[in-house]
Amino acid sequence: MQAIFLSHPDARHAMPRMLAHMCLLFAVMIIGWSPFSGGGRVPALLLSMVGAGLLLTSMSALIKQQAVRRWTLVFLLLWLPMWLSLLHAFSAKATLSAIAWFSLMYLAGLALILLLQQAAYRALLTRWLSWVMALWIMDSVIQTLLGVDVLGIPKTPEGRVTGMFTDLHQGILMLAMLPPIVYYLHPRYTWLAWAILLGVGGVVTLSGARGYVYIYLMMLLLGVWRSQLGWKGWLAVLAVPLLLTMLFSLLNPQLAKYKLENTQAVTVTGLSVFDRVNHALSYRLNLWETGLHMWQAQPVTGIGSHNYKHAYARYASRADDPFVNHPTHSHNIYVEWLAETGIVGGLGLLAIIVLCVRWYRQAGAVCQNQAWPYAVALIAIYFPINTTQPMLVPWWFPVLLLLVCAFIASLDRRAHDQAA
Repeated sequence: MQAIFLSHPDARHAMPRMLAHMCLLFAVMIIGWSPFSGGGRVPALLLSMVGAGLLLTSMSALIKQQAVRRWTLVFLLLWLPMWLSLLHAFSAKATLSAIAWFSLMYLAGLALILLLQQAAYRALLTRWLSWVMALWIMDSVIQTLLGVDVLGIPKTPEGRVTGMFTDLHQGILMLAMLPPIVYYLHPRYTWLAWAILLGVGGVVTLSGARGYVYIYLMMLLLGVWRSQLGWKGWLAVLAVPLLLTMLFSLLNPQLAKYKLENTQAVTVTGLSVFDRVNHALSYRLNLWETGLHMWQAQPVTGIGSHNYKHAYARYASRADDPFVNHPTHSHNIYVEWLAETGIVGGLGLLAIIVLCVRWYRQAGAVCQNQAWPYAVALIAIYFPINTTQPMLVPWWFPVLLLLVCAFIASLDRRAHDQAA
C-alpha cells in the first residue's frame, strides 16, 4: 500500500494509491463535469464519501495535521453562522437544507486536503484541468464560428458564447482555474501557457460578461506584480484587454453595441443617479439594495442561509424592480452572505481572510510559491468590488472548495519537507 501523503509519521494512516487516483479524478470532475447533469455536485458528493471514511478510520491522525486543523477552522467560521442564522430564518427549511449540504462539503474538503498535500498530485490535477480548458476553448471557437458547439448548443439569442454550457458559468469556471494552470505550464510549455491565457481571455470576453473581464484583468495585474516584469509587463497587461475588446466588437457587434449602450446610461440626463448606475450595471443595484434591507431587518444573524431568493419579494422596495417576480442571486459574495448570516457571518468571513493572509506570511518561500496561484484566483474572486456568484451556490462552492483546499495544502511545510 503506497501513500500519497505522509504528513503524519504513522504510515498506517496513509491513503492507498488507488483511492488517491479516485480522489484526483473526482477533483478534476468538479470542473470537467460542470456542463453536464449535476455539475460539480456529483464529484463533490463522492469526495465527501471518501472524507467520511477517512474521518471514521483515522480521526486521531487527521486532527494532528496542521492542514486539516486549518481547513476545520475555515469550515467552522462559515458553518456556525449558518446555524445561528436559523434564529430569524425566513424559511427554516431552506436554511437547514443549506446546512446539511454544507456539512458534506467539510468531508469533501478533508479528502482534497489529504490528496493535495503532495505536489505531484497538485501537478497532475493542474495538468488534467489544462486539457479541460483547452477543450472548452476549442469548443467555444467552434461555437463562435459556426453558431453551435460540438454538442449542438447554440450561442444565446443576443450572441453570447457559452460553450458546452446553457448559461454563463463557463467563464467564471475557466477564470477560477486559470492561475494554477498558467503557473504550472509557464516554465515547461510557455507557448501553451500563453495560448490558454489568451484563449480564456477571448472566451470570457465573447461571453459578454463584463464582470468576468474585470476578474481576468485583475488576475493579469496580480501576475505581473508578482513576476516583477517592469513597465513592459504592465503595458502588455493593459494591451491584452484592449485587444480582446476589439476582437469582441468585431465578432459580435450586436452584443458589443448593447453593452456600450448600457455603460453609456450613466450619462443619460433626466434620470436619478441611482437609475443611471443601476441600468449601466444591469440592475445590480436593485439586488444589492434589497440585500441591504434584509441585513437591516436582521443585522446580527441575518434572514437565514439560502433565503435571499426566498425573501426577495418581501424586502424589495422599488415598484419597477425586475427581480421581484423572477428573483436571482445577489451577484456579490458579501451582499448575500451578510443578508443571510448578518454581522456574525461577516465577521467569520473576515476572520478567514485574515487567517489565510497570516498563514501565507508564516510559510516559507517555497510554500508561498506553491500557494500563490490559488491565492491569485481567490483574491480576484473575493475582491469586494465584484459581481460574482455567492459562495454557497451548489454548482459553484465545490470550485471554491477546490481552490481553498489546494491553497491550505500547499502551505503545509511538513508535506513539502518530506517530499523534498
